[in-house]
Amino acid sequence: MKYKTIILALVMLTLEYKGTLAVQADEVKLDAAQAKITTVAAMRVRRAPQMTAEEMQRLKLGTVVSAVARSATQDTIGGKTDYWYRVTLPNGETGWVFGGLLIDYNVRQRNELLRQIIEARLKAENTNFADRQEIYNLAASSVTAAKDTSTRAEFELLKLLALAGWARTFPDNLSDKSLKAHETEIIRNEFGGAYNLRSEVLWNLETKYHSLPIADRIAWEAAQNPQPSDCEGDEVCHFFLYDGAIKYLHSHPNGAHAVEALQGLTEVLTDEVVKSANAKGGDQYVIEQRTDLRKKLASLRIAIAKTSAPEKAEIVKRLQRVK
Repeated sequence: MKYKTIILALVMLTLEYKGTLAVQADEVKLDAAQAKITTVAAMRVRRAPQMTAEEMQRLKLGTVVSAVARSATQDTIGGKTDYWYRVTLPNGETGWVFGGLLIDYNVRQRNELLRQIIEARLKAENTNFADRQEIYNLAASSVTAAKDTSTRAEFELLKLLALAGWARTFPDNLSDKSLKAHETEIIRNEFGGAYNLRSEVLWNLETKYHSLPIADRIAWEAAQNPQPSDCEGDEVCHFFLYDGAIKYLHSHPNGAHAVEALQGLTEVLTDEVVKSANAKGGDQYVIEQRTDLRKKLASLRIAIAKTSAPEKAEIVKRLQRVK
């Protein structure tokens, strides 16, 4: 029995050695090591350049690796066609990763590459809680590493946008300790479930960097940021949800998104909204809502007076009907 065990072990070692030789025979050594960076979360590292090979570990989003060889042939995975690369991992080991999920890395372009990766992941569909947490973590570490104000402002915005996406996947059983770290930035959505980013967090960031070009985008992201609501066809309620567009026009009356803001406000400033603003009487709730509505319309008047966009003409006409 003892000899059978030894023979079996020798056979296994021989097969493993032959497998290693086969992999080496199928790889093409690179002339020089190439730095690459991962573009997805939890990227799989395998022992051989194929999907069925054993998984060694997973790499976080934004991990830099050094490619020393590639597979002899390309593979197509998830609609992407590329080589597999044998890379040296941060812990010194080597393994194989699919090139379709890597991009070339240059330390002098680090901020631009990180920005590109984060922006792409924010737009990606079907990302889960863990994926979005990694996006947030990468953005947060990028803020810490930023050397100049403009770069820091960009990554602070991406960090908040990543938090907004992450918060929408927060499970109901998330520990109080985990929530407490972000309690000043998020708000529970009682109507849709999960959490939303508080718009005031974005507006505070816009105020902080108002003198920079990025402020226009920050303000528009704040204006577009969804908030918990249950309007259910209430046109006045729906108009109040466009408060962000009014704020945007106040801050950036001729900004890159001024026309979009005006078009959205034109849609929600309906006959019913004008009628409600001109109404008389009603119970205390109705009177309070009408008072708030008239204040909001007054604010809109001031905002559109600042912009030179011709799309404001229709709003001006509708506001003239408010007595």
